[in-house]
Amino acid sequence: MKRSDNGDFCILYVEAGDDRATLIQAISVQKKPVVIMLAEQSRVFQRPEDFADLKHIRRQLDISIVFVIPGSERQAQLASRNGFPVYVSMDALASALAVGQMARQRVLARTTGPLGSPAAAPAEYLTPKKTVPLFTPEEEVTRRTTAPLRAPASAAPPSQPRPARRSGSLVSQPLRKDSPTPPPPPSTLRTAPLPPPKRTVPLSNALPPQPPAQPRQRPRGHFPVALALLLAIALTIAGIGSLLMLSHRLSNTTTAGPVIAGHVTYLSSGQISESSSQGISDEVLIDLRNVPAPVPGKSYYAWLLSDNNSSDTRTILLGALKVNNGNAHLLYPGDAQHTNLLLTTSRFLVTEENAQVTPIAPSPDESAWRYYGEFPQIPINSPDNPKHYSYLDHLRHLLASDPTLDELELPGGLNTWLYRNTGKVLEWTGSTRDAWQDNQDIEFVRRQAIRSLDYLDGISYVQQDLPPDTPLLVNERLAGIGLVQVNGPDQDPPDYLDHIASHLNGLLLAAGSPSGLRQDASNIITALNNVRGWLTQVRMDARQIMKMSDARLRQPSTLSLLNDMIVNATNAYVGQVDPATGQMLEGVNWIHNQMQFLASMNVTVITGGSSHIQMISNDRHTGLWEDKRYAI
Repeated sequence: MKRSDNGDFCILYVEAGDDRATLIQAISVQKKPVVIMLAEQSRVFQRPEDFADLKHIRRQLDISIVFVIPGSERQAQLASRNGFPVYVSMDALASALAVGQMARQRVLARTTGPLGSPAAAPAEYLTPKKTVPLFTPEEEVTRRTTAPLRAPASAAPPSQPRPARRSGSLVSQPLRKDSPTPPPPPSTLRTAPLPPPKRTVPLSNALPPQPPAQPRQRPRGHFPVALALLLAIALTIAGIGSLLMLSHRLSNTTTAGPVIAGHVTYLSSGQISESSSQGISDEVLIDLRNVPAPVPGKSYYAWLLSDNNSSDTRTILLGALKVNNGNAHLLYPGDAQHTNLLLTTSRFLVTEENAQVTPIAPSPDESAWRYYGEFPQIPINSPDNPKHYSYLDHLRHLLASDPTLDELELPGGLNTWLYRNTGKVLEWTGSTRDAWQDNQDIEFVRRQAIRSLDYLDGISYVQQDLPPDTPLLVNERLAGIGLVQVNGPDQDPPDYLDHIASHLNGLLLAAGSPSGLRQDASNIITALNNVRGWLTQVRMDARQIMKMSDARLRQPSTLSLLNDMIVNATNAYVGQVDPATGQMLEGVNWIHNQMQFLASMNVTVITGGSSHIQMISNDRHTGLWEDKRYAI
């Protein structure tokens, strides 16, 4: 592998004989954006799961990673679908930089021309449109003070949509991004507000009135008395200071939290199905730091464990954990069925055991336990949480299984269905322009508009946007929930955007939520606002098409309407660079990737005083190996 660190980028040229592990190691020490150039014979990054490490390291280091892939359309599409900018040459990358497409980290350069070329849309396409907020200010105040806010069948996207005529819409707040392949596929969602500042009492009212100051008189003949008094005060202050310092040291000693050794993150391989949760949260990435080498003859073993107090006990051996210069890094690729691991596991354990014999289960001897982590599982009892969901419950609703979706036979969680269904809307809208331009097939245009409305509204509410007796043109099960809100804040079932926002707020309110979650959730909710604005405009355009006569649909103005619909559907899926700021307004593809990173738990060092770790439920402390209820 050749490497150049000159200039603003680190350029890594990956040749035919290079492996992915060496490449990841080279990237892990970078502090500036990385350009990965793949030789035509390179065999790395051949499968969707090959990008899991790369996505994790990009997030950990917070750097941009860009691909230059001149020879393989398939590799380019894989990189693009996993959220990485892709260019066909260094010249194309340089051109994109010149026009500002790389103005922000993690911007995925998707094009409307050949793969890797800069998107060439006239300035008039980029004019932002004002969108309708999810709630009025009055509704928002009511919802903020009562309850947290409330949240796709995919197909391959079309390969090369044409530039659109008019712009999509932008929404309130800009943020970050990742992206997919050439096009396939709001509610001002907000996090819980900060409490109002406490009212303070004016100092003049808080203190009793003071007598008027008396003129100072120079003391006479009392110098020894004054000196003694000052000395007594100094000794008193010194004593108080010593007590405070001692108290501070004791406090630090007794309240010091567990030592964070790293993180464990559930990842998705992308081998997904419309009829199961396979391929979602089916991989696990372990990243630990400052790990001492195991004692001679011993090895570290990493395990996934079932929930606390779970009646369905489960352990999964992730593998032996190798230590290299104090770092332990392991990607568990999942099983052959791509089973969703988040459905059945929520805890992580590292044991130090015999290196010669691979254990079949974690040792019950606590002295063999070295590292531990878990997703918080304490249910919250409050009026805002009538179903007593825990942090783990909210996380599973987003990434594994949601009760509302399960009733409609939609497995896999909210995140994947938002992603799939938005992709389908982009696929259907993107195909209308060619049909209209080639032969003015207005019936095809209408059918695609109907399909888009079926997914945007959901089958429970789509008839309000269609002529009477309009047939359903999509799978009824897959269109059971709409993408956007069309029937008010109490819409049942709630749309995907509001439902996802509700669970993000639930994560924030849950016991044990991590400190950095608020910013991550805020960023995702900002992106949900972006998507809502764009999809709302797609819905308005599709409704207009359904109201137009045949003669009017054949008019030249129809092309502008189709272009507008395609641009907004593309923005909803891919995102858009804000022409005013040069920053990325993120779309569903970025949301899909970022949501997965929420499934990351802190891993702490197990010490002799780690009694807070609950490896066995309260009624399972006797006869560990004799008791079949033992639930590590």
